[in-house]
Amino acid sequence: MILLVIDMQKGLVDEDLYAFDTFLDRTVRLVDCARQKSVEVIFVQHDAGPGSGMSVEDEAFGIVDQLVPKEGEKYQKREKRSS
Repeated sequence: MILLVIDMQKGLVDEDLYAFDTFLDRTVRLVDCARQKSVEVIFVQHDAGPGSGMSVEDEAFGIVDQLVPKEGEKYQKREKRSS
């Protein structure tokens, strides 16, 4: 079993998001639960390309601070929407 954590990036998840606090709290609890049960957690990040503000070199590309991946957890970068 695995848990995919998709697009939880600084440039996409912020206080403008509807029910931000509840959404973030529930996501953090879900990831913590998966980790406690030794479920593999994989982070999927959207890369919109150079100059977009949402690329590997941009701060907005990073995972939100509340969900900092643990050592050994995997990342998958995707460049196409809805992929």
